[in-house]
Amino acid sequence: MILSLFKKLPITLSTTTTTTTTTTTTTHIPRQLLRPFQWRRSYTLDSNGVADHVRQVMRRVPQPVVVVTTSDHNNNNNNNNTMGSHNDDTIQRRGVTVSSFTPICLSPEPIVSFCVRVPSRASELLHSSGGMIVNVLSHEQVQQSIAFSSPNKSDQFENIPFYDDPTTGLPVLMGTLGSMHCKVAQVLQLGDHELWITKVIKVDHGVGGKHGKREEAQPLLYHDRRYRSVGEQVFMKAFEDSNLDATLWTHRAHVRMAWNYLRELGKEKATPVIKEVIRRHFEMNPTKQLKYHETITSFYIHLVDLALKEEQDQSVKNRDEDDFFEFIEQFPILTDRTFIQKYYSPKVLKSKEARREFFLPDIQPLPTQLSVEQKKQDK
Repeated sequence: MILSLFKKLPITLSTTTTTTTTTTTTTHIPRQLLRPFQWRRSYTLDSNGVADHVRQVMRRVPQPVVVVTTSDHNNNNNNNNTMGSHNDDTIQRRGVTVSSFTPICLSPEPIVSFCVRVPSRASELLHSSGGMIVNVLSHEQVQQSIAFSSPNKSDQFENIPFYDDPTTGLPVLMGTLGSMHCKVAQVLQLGDHELWITKVIKVDHGVGGKHGKREEAQPLLYHDRRYRSVGEQVFMKAFEDSNLDATLWTHRAHVRMAWNYLRELGKEKATPVIKEVIRRHFEMNPTKQLKYHETITSFYIHLVDLALKEEQDQSVKNRDEDDFFEFIEQFPILTDRTFIQKYYSPKVLKSKEARREFFLPDIQPLPTQLSVEQKKQDK
């Protein structure tokens, strides 16, 4: 069963093979002929330089999107095991969209691994539980991937179809390609991540399609882009393709999109891209009673860019620069839709001219230090 699930993914498995000993003849190759094939920069780059080269390689490698779910079922005596039981406050459930999911071997028993960032609530609950479900998402589960990439959301399972396994009480996502029930074998601390090596106990095959047909099931993948975290990759793909669920298409989502582009391209190149993506989103979603607004868009691009520059200057320790949610915790003012009203009057914002082209503020000049404005807001 597990082998048929792995066949759908762009990954290879380690299997037992028979080794045959053969006699080979070693041919001496002149040193100067080998030189063009050497990794000539490998010994001159610092760690950041090597990381950049790793990103360049990995951006072209397709990776399956996987959500690992767990709960404190072992410490809870009131597990009712009902489908989608969101209202049971006695059970703590967490899910995390993980990177570096790898099937390690099938024999003598199936073993898979995945990485989880630390510290995190997901890591704490995984250690407490010892059991987890590895859910392999279908290409139609973009929203699930985004939901579980948010570490600060109190109820990650809200509006997510799932059921609690009758035997283990662990939450299993519905509509996936398949779900692997696992227990921990070993956990290794590697930098700012933990590598979880787990044994697969059983597999539930899903259908992964709207019509419940196995043949329509395709995995959700991310590849061939700048190497973002898996949650950011899926989020941006949904935004750019204009198929982000309407319930997730919020002011915060726009800020998140701008944050991604500004980090990757810089303000000059990112600004026209951000505006075009937003315009296309409005055009593709005519049912939403919203229209593109040049002044509002430019104002918040300015704010996000300010925050990114201040973040670099501050060099905050123990902060993951690739984590949007930590970024927002540092600059929560960016999620305040009313903040713009301190700079623009309703008359200007409601004008057709301000919608078509950028207008400077009529109440006070554009902010130059977002941290200063944040302190004012906090008082």
